[in-house]
Amino acid sequence: MQRFKAVPLTAEAFAPYGEVLVHKGEVKLQPVPDAFDRTADAPVPSLALLRIDAANALPVVIDRLERHPFSAQSFLPTEGGRCLIIVCDTAADGSPDIASTKAFISEKREGITYKRNVWHRSVTALEAPSQFAVVMAQTSDGRDNLFFDLAAPIEIVAG
Repeated sequence: MQRFKAVPLTAEAFAPYGEVLVHKGEVKLQPVPDAFDRTADAPVPSLALLRIDAANALPVVIDRLERHPFSAQSFLPTEGGRCLIIVCDTAADGSPDIASTKAFISEKREGITYKRNVWHRSVTALEAPSQFAVVMAQTSDGRDNLFFDLAAPIEIVAG
């Protein structure tokens, strides 16, 4: 089983996959322009609340990834603590490039926006309960989420 180390989330390390959402204190209202990146196929705005009642502990075994081809997806913490964020590049055939897997640990007040088409695992709470506002645009025909079951599970361990 391939193993990957989880490291602290930083804006620089996460930049190829999206944006770290944390108020920098420079202005009262801080825009998040990439949160609404979408194609014309996803005209329906969506705001949902995600609640996670069970915490995970490292190591975590992963056997499935997902991506959203038509919209960025943002997770804004409203309750809870640290989370595990797992991403990877896309291989030439469109599948996840497992060798490029990166794992990050976000702090209590850090949200994220995944860019469109970024392979990722659902947010994994390391402390519970956790709650998030989830923002994205959606199609009206159910093509919003693409899932990929890994041929072999991978393991995320503490860095």
